[in-house]
Amino acid sequence: MAIGVVAALVVLSALAAADHRPSAIASKPGALLGLRGGGGVHDDGVTKPLVVVGSLNVDITIEVERLPKKEETVMASSPCTSVAVGGKGANQAAAAARLATGTGRPAVLICEFGNDGYAETMRTALQEAGVDVSRCAHSAELPTGQGIVMLTPDGAASSIVVPGANAGWTAERAAALEELVCGASAVLLQREIPEEVNLAVARAACAAGVPVLQDVGGEDRPIDDELLREVAYVCPNE
Repeated sequence: MAIGVVAALVVLSALAAADHRPSAIASKPGALLGLRGGGGVHDDGVTKPLVVVGSLNVDITIEVERLPKKEETVMASSPCTSVAVGGKGANQAAAAARLATGTGRPAVLICEFGNDGYAETMRTALQEAGVDVSRCAHSAELPTGQGIVMLTPDGAASSIVVPGANAGWTAERAAALEELVCGASAVLLQREIPEEVNLAVARAACAAGVPVLQDVGGEDRPIDDELLREVAYVCPNE
């Protein structure tokens, strides 16, 4: 969630930055608070939304005294798991909605809900957090993505992500978002949906002069140079 907060704060602080060249974002987001610009409003006076295109997971957290070794079974230190909205895209959108409270700037999440009971629970939680999920889709074939988190007493979290519906994105779905993306004040991306979707969205946004922020959290592999050329800001995942 911390990375989502940083990404959202930076974008809200630098919506109309004139220089859209790729740059690394400092770990202290306040360093960019001085950026000014006049963008973010449509010609009709309506405030442009902050659009997050990305992942939604149901995070299932298991508290353990230590991580299991290979071929070892360990007992959880808590009798129950905890369930919460997760996924880097959903986290960014929730953080952006909170930071935009009182500004009139909508935070729109574009994600894929699964075909299971978690979908409606996640939708309700996001709506209660102030996130616009009206443009999200439902997968008929795949369940909601899951993040299995093992949490140790020192606060360290080790995770396994089961992509579920996040893997069900198609090029056609990305193309259908072009109008919304091109009318955004900024677009936030991560690495828990197919990379070709990120590239298609980034190209459309960049062509329309909309700044793109790429959170590098998610899949652990190099980002393609073709995608980086379309990105205004890169947010390292600490």
